[in-house]
Amino acid sequence: MSSIPKKEAVKNHFDEIAKDYDKWKKKNVFYYRNIKAFILKHVRPQSRVLEVGCGTGEVLATTNPQYGVGIDISPEMIKLAKEKYPQHHFYSTPIEEFECNEKFDYIIMVDVMDHVYDVMDIFKSVYKLCHPTTRIIVTTINPWWDLIFNIMEKIGAKMPEGPHNFIEKRNIGKILELLNFSISYSGYLLLFPKYIPLLSYLANTLGTRIWGLNKFSCVQYVIIQPTPKNNVDLGLGCTVVIPCYNEEGNIEEAVRRIPQMGEKTEIIVVNDGSKDSTAEKVKSLRDEFGNLKLIDYSPNKGKGYAVEQGFKAASQEILMILDADLSTAPEELPRFFEPLNNGLCQFVNGTRMVYPMEKQAMRMLNHFGNKLFGLLMTFITGQSLTDTLCGTKALFKNDFQHIKMGRDKWGDFDLLFGSAQLGNKILEVPVHYQNRKSGESKMKTFRHAFHLLRACFRGFRDLVFVPDEAP
Repeated sequence: MSSIPKKEAVKNHFDEIAKDYDKWKKKNVFYYRNIKAFILKHVRPQSRVLEVGCGTGEVLATTNPQYGVGIDISPEMIKLAKEKYPQHHFYSTPIEEFECNEKFDYIIMVDVMDHVYDVMDIFKSVYKLCHPTTRIIVTTINPWWDLIFNIMEKIGAKMPEGPHNFIEKRNIGKILELLNFSISYSGYLLLFPKYIPLLSYLANTLGTRIWGLNKFSCVQYVIIQPTPKNNVDLGLGCTVVIPCYNEEGNIEEAVRRIPQMGEKTEIIVVNDGSKDSTAEKVKSLRDEFGNLKLIDYSPNKGKGYAVEQGFKAASQEILMILDADLSTAPEELPRFFEPLNNGLCQFVNGTRMVYPMEKQAMRMLNHFGNKLFGLLMTFITGQSLTDTLCGTKALFKNDFQHIKMGRDKWGDFDLLFGSAQLGNKILEVPVHYQNRKSGESKMKTFRHAFHLLRACFRGFRDLVFVPDEAP
């Protein structure tokens, strides 16, 4: 990821291509014509319409709104939109900073989720602009078309995409479950995005409705509606466990950046046989942080054991893991706490597979392995999981007491399999994955991959094979 904040990088990208934006649309007219036809099918004329990420305003104008508003992060796009469609209202602003007292009948987001820095913040901002019957129409690019689109860009057959997220349709559903929205309808468009007589018609009318085949379509869509706000507050506290092995360069910053969550936030650092000054760093902070505890032992016994010891010593109802390497920002921890405290689920799993990662944050081989393990764990547990090895997870202490640890050295699979065995609902929270601040990763790709495969087999055996009852 660029050193420029992603929001600024996206603005710069679309400012640069604004002058050629409509030319690109003409070059791929079949694709954009189908997108507009889909939007028109679901938006009644003479309605109050807001388009987020409106570009030069063409989609908004096509809906023939009684009151139309378009916003876009790119000032150059908005300048062109105002010239083309002066009868509508256009503003250059991110949706998070858009101030408006109006409520809209329809909110359109075409390929917006692909380019925002934080999907959850976007939907929280959109919610404020909805009345009870507002419909939000969202289309995104199917991320499995990424390689094809990259090739098309290189040969000049497609508009440059710029920085973008990797969002599968199932990710969207999981994110919406964390917020105050429900999916009314979802599906796929454009199995074949170029026009070839008969072939395009069959692929895009029949192929997009055939299960399995439709997942190869290049566009995903969801139509969603707001639901009443969840004001449930179970009044719980939180214990954040930080397992450490040689993290003297990170541990102080990790402790300082953990926010207060719920009734009380307890921090337990588990020093897993470190050979550096990790323990001494923590001891020096205990006078300043009255909620900080240290568990210190030797020799090193692995992250899974460290997590188990921290969880056993926890005094609060919600348990959470934070990796000491700061690859996940501690400021994102409330997103793991809130779904549990609001009663939405019983387990929250972090996923690094939505937002772009900093360069070298995850090697390509590790990324591929994580995708495969996500598919394998989804098959075994029956829960939709995209990233099983993200270190940040949260669950109830009462549930942890019934989970068997020891299947895998890291503890991630133990917690996921255990929660699945308990019949718990698992939701995923996207995190912005960054390079570790200091030190070296302890993950050894090939050796630990075989270890995790064995853990999957044990989990599959425990979940699927039920012993016969004695006669």
